[in-house]
Amino acid sequence: MVNAYIDNLESVRQSVPEWVQIGLRLVLIVLVAKPALSKVVTYVHSVTFFDAIGLPAPAAMVIVAGLIEIGAVALLLVGTGERLAAIALIPVMLVAILYVGPDWKNFSVLLGALGLLILTTDFDAIWHLVARRRGYLTLTRSG
Repeated sequence: MVNAYIDNLESVRQSVPEWVQIGLRLVLIVLVAKPALSKVVTYVHSVTFFDAIGLPAPAAMVIVAGLIEIGAVALLLVGTGERLAAIALIPVMLVAILYVGPDWKNFSVLLGALGLLILTTDFDAIWHLVARRRGYLTLTRSG
């Protein structure tokens, strides 16, 4: 049963073009970068907002959320650790949906992170794509 599930997941991964994964990564970067930077640049306002919506320890939560989001954006930009970035963004978006309320950005990032988690096959997929385009790597994607 588990092997069938893994085979189905591998089939989905192999049937999705690489540009979809790269596009998904870029969309996540665009949607997460601004709120991540605003937590750093407008720290006091962010703490006030977190306090107003009822998050416990708002000063610490702004720092934690900001670091997670900045780290995820950095990993997605570099093209390594996509799964780690996706796993880190999922709980942040769930908290945002629960405390702030659902909106299209939160759901987009949550679904994008879940999609990236499912589609990512290795930790340096973007570099394999670049190498293949330049002719350095002729191997096909593997799981």
